[in-house]
Amino acid sequence: MFARLGIRNYFFPVIRKAPRTRASYASLSRLVTEKAVKVPKIDIPRAVLFGVLGAGCYVGNVLAKENTLETLLAEADELYDAMKYEEIYVLLSAHLEVKHDEILWRLGRATYEKAKAAKTDDEKKVLYREALDYVEAALAINSENFAVHKWMSILIDYVYGYEGTKARISQSYNVKDHMEKACKLNPTDGTSRYLLGYWYYSIASIPWYQRKIASVVFATPPSGTYEDALKEFLHAEELEPNFYSKNLMMIGKCYQMLGKKEEAKHYLTRAMNYPAKTLDDKEAVDEATQLLKAL
Repeated sequence: MFARLGIRNYFFPVIRKAPRTRASYASLSRLVTEKAVKVPKIDIPRAVLFGVLGAGCYVGNVLAKENTLETLLAEADELYDAMKYEEIYVLLSAHLEVKHDEILWRLGRATYEKAKAAKTDDEKKVLYREALDYVEAALAINSENFAVHKWMSILIDYVYGYEGTKARISQSYNVKDHMEKACKLNPTDGTSRYLLGYWYYSIASIPWYQRKIASVVFATPPSGTYEDALKEFLHAEELEPNFYSKNLMMIGKCYQMLGKKEEAKHYLTRAMNYPAKTLDDKEAVDEATQLLKAL
């Protein structure tokens, strides 16, 4: 929670899917969904495939391969790896009549990326709400899809962030519940654990005046400690060693907050030396470098 207007700046960093062949260098934004989700080879009716966009646009490329849901999703994921979010939006919007959770959460993900690129807060607010609508529809279809729960937690935070700190805090348990569900459904996914760790870290770091807001909103306000956060970050690292530069940095920050200087230096040094292939990596390298100077 507390991504943008409230606590600890952005709770959720930029989130995308990891290129399958370069996971060790991927940013969280390329990792968040996702182990590959196997889907049945379900034929998409040609009337649906052609219905919205006609034979032009991007649909023809999908049909040239095979009229299957699996092919459509693979096409969307390839476009996502190439950061062609508008093309994904056009492609998947044409298939809403299929009403499949794998289509809907990917459409929500693409809409989220469009929102981040929007120029005004009003545009962002509308697009984040649209993205959440798609993922909520996916949840109604399949409540056992871990990627759906992951994106629910992310988008709830962004949407309620535009309504103010009190609104964001009011959703804190909801955000956490979806994260924990994602972890339960896919216990081998390091990024779900990372997000849960960051939730705990953010709660542990909130200033006193926002704790007062939380105490007004909830009879039992959200609680979390640096020990809780560290446990999740270390679990993520155990599941997928060296998978994400910022996970290493957050382990170092937790150790620093807990007064364990040598452990903090070890992980911050690893983060500083991480191959900076993405913006997330560069941010982690820069922050880790500054933190090490202060130790």
